[in-house]
Amino acid sequence: MRLKLSTLCIAATLALCASLTTGAQAATVASIAPSFAPNHAGVGTALTLGITFSNQQGAVPEPLTHMVVHLPAGLSINLRGIGTCSRAHLEKQLGHGCPASARVGSGSAQVGAHLGAINLNEHASLTAWRGPNQGGRSTLQILGIGLSPLEEHVVLSGVLEPDSAPYGQKLVMTVPPIPTLTGEANASVLHTSVTIGAARGRLGGLLRVPRTCPAHGFAFGGDFGYADASSSSTTATIPCP
Repeated sequence: MRLKLSTLCIAATLALCASLTTGAQAATVASIAPSFAPNHAGVGTALTLGITFSNQQGAVPEPLTHMVVHLPAGLSINLRGIGTCSRAHLEKQLGHGCPASARVGSGSAQVGAHLGAINLNEHASLTAWRGPNQGGRSTLQILGIGLSPLEEHVVLSGVLEPDSAPYGQKLVMTVPPIPTLTGEANASVLHTSVTIGAARGRLGGLLRVPRTCPAHGFAFGGDFGYADASSSSTTATIPCP
């Protein structure tokens, strides 16, 4: 009987630890919201991707460290006439002096941090630039600039790589720390929205909607890693034209 009780206690303790560990790993979650404008088969388009991060316990989500954005099969990316701007230049000059042809999109982000008893929220502007090829693959640099209440800037770097079905390509990105105050925790991304390409004009041919659409729509996915070594994944679709 003592052995059975001891075994039950150990099992219960392990179950509780597993439950707590699972809860900690799943504390920060992400959702994505993609859209094409216009959404017509084979036409030049602007892709807007919104990503929202939240904490299941209502706290500030963990800082983001890396992410992989999965793009639908058949999405055409034409870089003819698109210039390049390096990460080093963006970090030092904040986009000034980069070729205008290298800018491929823009957007915004909301970041937050819990500093002692104060919740800090900051709005940042985003600009997207084509970077120099890396290992023969295209790269994307996203410059984020926040001015108030903290004056900070960061550059997210991504490499476009082949992907497996139902996706065609994936953007593998590293996210640097977003500092706040000396000795305090780094800020976390709460929401971000970036639009790449355009329906017409200089960026009109950068992206084209796939010519064929699967029955369930154009598939997107996201894998995210956080500062506490946890991770989360999510999927979304754009309806067929």
